[in-house]
Amino acid sequence: MKFLVAIDGSTASQHALEKALSLAKPSGADLVLLNVAEHPSSAYWPGVLPTGEPLPFQNIPVAELEESVRAVAEATLNEAREYCKAAGVSCEARLEFGSPRDTICDVAETERPDILIIGSRGLGNMQRLMLGSVSDYVIHHAPCPVLVVR
Repeated sequence: MKFLVAIDGSTASQHALEKALSLAKPSGADLVLLNVAEHPSSAYWPGVLPTGEPLPFQNIPVAELEESVRAVAEATLNEAREYCKAAGVSCEARLEFGSPRDTICDVAETERPDILIIGSRGLGNMQRLMLGSVSDYVIHHAPCPVLVVR
């Protein structure tokens, strides 16, 4: 058996990892840990503060921002990998860049897990409508069963 676990370092994803471990250990399943980082360039906005000054991060080159995002994502994966190792569960880690909701579904398509486990922040109806929900999108578009952990 193989479980795909989407993690991002949040409390919700930590709960998802804990649930995955509790299910994987007795069943002997392997875990694929997936962290999807968004390219900083997709959120790069050359705006200004109300005072007319540039935003503080505007002077940082995009390549430097990308390296910072990569370092944080890799640290999150390494921490999760160590957590799995301590629990005695086999895992592999994948770092992908892109839109989390689409990339999670794409990786599920290629990995073909028995189940995809993802955390949920528990957004209310209005927040979900305004912000969208990665877990809600994944439920409706993943090619495999999805377990959402709150």
